[in-house]
Amino acid sequence: MTTLGRTEPCPCGSGQKYKRCCAGKDAAAARPVAAPGAHLHERDESLVQRMVRYAGSRFGWDWLREAAEAFFEKPGFLPEYPQTQLFMPWAVHHWEVEGRPVREWFLEEKGTTLPEAERMWLLSQRPVVVTVWEVLEVRKGVGVRVTDLLGRGAHFVYEVRGSQQLLPRHAVLGRVVEHEGLAVFCGIDPQPLPPLDADEVVRVARKLLGVRGNRSVPRELLASEDTSLGLVLLWHGVADGLRAKAKQEPRLTNTDGEPLVFVVDLYAFAPEAHSRVLEALSTLEGMEVEEEGEVFRCTFLKEGNAMHAGWENTIIGSAEVGADSLRLEANSVERADALGRRVEAACDGLVRHRSREKTEPSKVREGRAGQRPPPSPEEQESLREFKARHYAAWLDSQLPALKGKSPRQAVRTKAGRHQVDVLLKQLENLEANRSVEERMDVSGLRRELGLEG
Repeated sequence: MTTLGRTEPCPCGSGQKYKRCCAGKDAAAARPVAAPGAHLHERDESLVQRMVRYAGSRFGWDWLREAAEAFFEKPGFLPEYPQTQLFMPWAVHHWEVEGRPVREWFLEEKGTTLPEAERMWLLSQRPVVVTVWEVLEVRKGVGVRVTDLLGRGAHFVYEVRGSQQLLPRHAVLGRVVEHEGLAVFCGIDPQPLPPLDADEVVRVARKLLGVRGNRSVPRELLASEDTSLGLVLLWHGVADGLRAKAKQEPRLTNTDGEPLVFVVDLYAFAPEAHSRVLEALSTLEGMEVEEEGEVFRCTFLKEGNAMHAGWENTIIGSAEVGADSLRLEANSVERADALGRRVEAACDGLVRHRSREKTEPSKVREGRAGQRPPPSPEEQESLREFKARHYAAWLDSQLPALKGKSPRQAVRTKAGRHQVDVLLKQLENLEANRSVEERMDVSGLRRELGLEG
């Protein structure tokens, strides 16, 4: 593409030089269009900074230190971005200094000198509360549709950065301001919570506030300094627990509840005994064999499954038989020991054990990191079919999270419907993090349980 010189004749045919004719219009058209609400974010950030400086000059800086110590429960703590995303707006709009928020002192003393747009913006903050917002829809690069889990508000919030990071059914703690026909986040905790953890915050908050069931928490109750600070501390406690859990190595098990360890046992045998080894293996109950050239692959099955009632069989191990070697694989030491005993008994001296290798799941993940190719369409279809079978059985499975009831049984009561709804939200949140090709549509489960909408 050729760049037009500013002193060249304008291509519009006016006879003027380009710089004196269309250059300005072209430059304006080339500039990126600001996202809706961007000007409100800029105005808010500027005013928050000015109110902080004003309060420091008016009351001394102890007010901010005391607010930070209460908010973070850390004496002498000085927060940095992104920890200030909610703290700074909370400090000027909700933390009381000599009986009033900084915003009200600022309006009283500076309001008459403020531009009308800034004064009206601060007035629009008066009814705003800190509350828990559930993300219902994400429009990348634009914003998110949210609903208040403690009150009854619902908005489409113009939030470019949040729309790049949040997923449907995430919950965030924050402040939503409505102004000039737009809704924007003005203060949001940097740690979103998944549905189960957010539900714990909401449940405890309702209990402490004395609001039963799913009734809306009165606005005047949410507006109090004690409530906003209590919600912040509740949120921090759950978020800290979630981060600590993420740092721990999860205890993975197979479907028999045995610790997951990938075990390989290697056996050797005389080449002339090859046919007898295969014949001996074929006598084992639940054995299926598949021939690939000179290599025979065997799968060992048992009926039923301890974890999934809908499964007809469970794979307990596999074998690969070469010309003079036998390789047994299982996903726990217990299964490997039991399978090895069965194979040795059936082969009756034909095979000799040579070695055992054990690999922890974490080592497998490290070895595959960044190396695994994208799943093929066949693998994606297989995964979707597996999940469909699993969750079809899940509907009638007794779950500890539902106190031993199945989802189908639990939805018969109001409390049970809420619990199942939160479990489905958790599943929707997990699936939203998968590629579209691998994602399962949870709406079918909702229809089956009568929890649509």
